[in-house]
Amino acid sequence: MTPEECLAIYGDAWFEADPGHRVELLRRCCTEDVLFVDPRLGRLRGIAAVSDMIGEYRGLMAGAEARATPTEVTATGRSGGGVGVELVTGVEQLHGFFRYSFVWSLPDGSKLGGTDFGEFAADGRMRLITVFPSTTDFPVRGA
Repeated sequence: MTPEECLAIYGDAWFEADPGHRVELLRRCCTEDVLFVDPRLGRLRGIAAVSDMIGEYRGLMAGAEARATPTEVTATGRSGGGVGVELVTGVEQLHGFFRYSFVWSLPDGSKLGGTDFGEFAADGRMRLITVFPSTTDFPVRGA
């Protein structure tokens, strides 16, 4: 699997309302023991923990609209249920590591940006995902 294919599946998981299907998507793009690191959430280990976190964020970002709405996919992002995410940089890779920056658009018109940094396992799935939210010192274009 290419890094772009892996990250596209990961994007699908963020827009999947069904928890069981979301876990299956994550299994395709993440190792079973994936480590997700976020400054607000700390360290989450494993696909189930990452799936649960995505489910919680879906509810917070779009409320009732997050349940089951079709998504629209573009070359650099996707939207549905009142929320959207757009890659604002390319995916850079270096010796099995990657990074890219993104901007979420929320139903109230606000925007949240950040940069994901991670590592791919030998089979092309992610084994590490680290989120760095946009700040005034490290802004993300469009956020």
